[in-house]
Amino acid sequence: MPKNKRAKAHTFTKTKPKGMEHKESLVENIREAADEYEHCYTFDYENLRTTHITQVRKDLDDSRIFMGNNKVMAVALGRSKEESHKDNLWKLARRLGGSCGLLFTNRPKKEIKEYFAKFEVSDFARAGCPATIDWTIGKGPLHQFGHEMMDQLSKLGLQVKLDHGTLVVLADTKVCMEGEILTPQATQLMKLWDIKSVAFKLLLTAHWSNGVARAVAPPK
Repeated sequence: MPKNKRAKAHTFTKTKPKGMEHKESLVENIREAADEYEHCYTFDYENLRTTHITQVRKDLDDSRIFMGNNKVMAVALGRSKEESHKDNLWKLARRLGGSCGLLFTNRPKKEIKEYFAKFEVSDFARAGCPATIDWTIGKGPLHQFGHEMMDQLSKLGLQVKLDHGTLVVLADTKVCMEGEILTPQATQLMKLWDIKSVAFKLLLTAHWSNGVARAVAPPK
C-alpha cells in the first residue's frame, strides 16, 4: 500500500506567498477530508452560479465540497500511485479537468447519486457564452412594459414606438440563434423577458471508497 503523504510538504512555485499558502491549505483540507469521510466523488458542473452551489453545500451540510485549482486538488489526492494519499485515491485525480470539483461524504451512494441526478436549476445565460436556443421578439405591442422602458429597449436594439401610451415593436427582431455567442444586449433582453435558457447541473464522474476507485455511469 502506498505511504500516506499527508505529512509531506509540497512547494508551489511561481506564486506569491499568499497564493502558496492558499494552495497548501487546500491540499491539507482535502487530505483531512479524505481521512475523515468514507466516500470521495469527482463531479463536473455546467453554468456555475454562486447561489446554486451554496444551495448544494446547504443540502449536503454534513459533507465537504472542494472546487479549487484542479492541479492543486490533484496534488492533494496524489498524481500517481506513489504519491497517492490513500490507496488508489490517485485514480480520481485523472478526473479533475475543466469545470469540476470534489465531494467527500458519509452519505449512502444511492442517496448521493439520486441527489446529483435530480439537481438542476434554470438560470439566465451570460454574455460570451453560446446560445442554447433560437429566440426572436415578434413585432407588436409590449403590454408588459411601461412607456419609461422605451429608451432602454431602443438601446438594446429593438425598434419600438409609443402608440397611445403602449410600446410597440415595429419589426421582428432576432435576438439569438443556437450556437452563436451571446452579446450583452441579448442577455439583457432575455432577462427582461424572463427567459432562462441555461441550467446549473452536476454530474458525478468517479467514486472512491475503501481503496476502490470506479467511474460513475451517467444517469439514464
